[in-house]
Amino acid sequence: MKWIMKSMLAALALLLFMFRNAFRQNLKSETVELPAAQPFKPFQLMFISDIHRRTLNGNLANNSVDMVIIGGDLAEKGVPLSRIEYNLKLLSGLGELYFIWGNHDRHVGEAELRQLFEKYKVTVLENEWVNLFGNPHLKLVGLDYFIYEKDAISKAFSGVRPEDTVLFASHTPSIFKYVRDHYSADFLLAGHTHGGQIRLGRFGITDKGRFRETDGKIELVSNGYGTTKLPLRLGAEAQYHVYTIQPKSADPV
Repeated sequence: MKWIMKSMLAALALLLFMFRNAFRQNLKSETVELPAAQPFKPFQLMFISDIHRRTLNGNLANNSVDMVIIGGDLAEKGVPLSRIEYNLKLLSGLGELYFIWGNHDRHVGEAELRQLFEKYKVTVLENEWVNLFGNPHLKLVGLDYFIYEKDAISKAFSGVRPEDTVLFASHTPSIFKYVRDHYSADFLLAGHTHGGQIRLGRFGITDKGRFRETDGKIELVSNGYGTTKLPLRLGAEAQYHVYTIQPKSADPV
């Protein structure tokens, strides 16, 4: 009987530990040097994805950044618009705000989300590119992976030139290899996987988040900030990211 009680207490303690982990906030920061045939001024980038049901911690506002990319799943079905608006308001106060659709976002109500995006001056990238900070050789390319559009990727990269420095954002990293093989992208960013969310050592439903160089390109796959379904995490910490982006081959202008 005692071992049953001990087992139940251990299971409860583990659940509480995983629940607490799900609501922690871990900042990952790096300095990233990107190729620059045409020099650009260094800048600070925040990447945050998979917020889902969470309310952002107000401490995020203490970060000094020039731009923020929301890498999809800002919300999901059942999340009140008031919470989404609070999160957008906080992030929009940090710098230029960009959004990539995730697989859950439209379940909230696309029209309602677009109204909030307009209110907080969010640039929504749907298979398209934009110049960053008025620099025609510094570009952000965004892919809407979850709505089929013929030639979506080629359309997204249509304005990219060989001399450009390119950031590429997609909700899912499954497209990374194709983009690396066929298009010019120097820094690829995604979320979606939650790092497996609940891992047993090295084992999880998906790979743990990563920051690495592959084929000469920098890749970030975030564990994400929130969770979907069960608010539990084990071995895949909740995280957001701040990067100092610098040109590799030229002095800042």
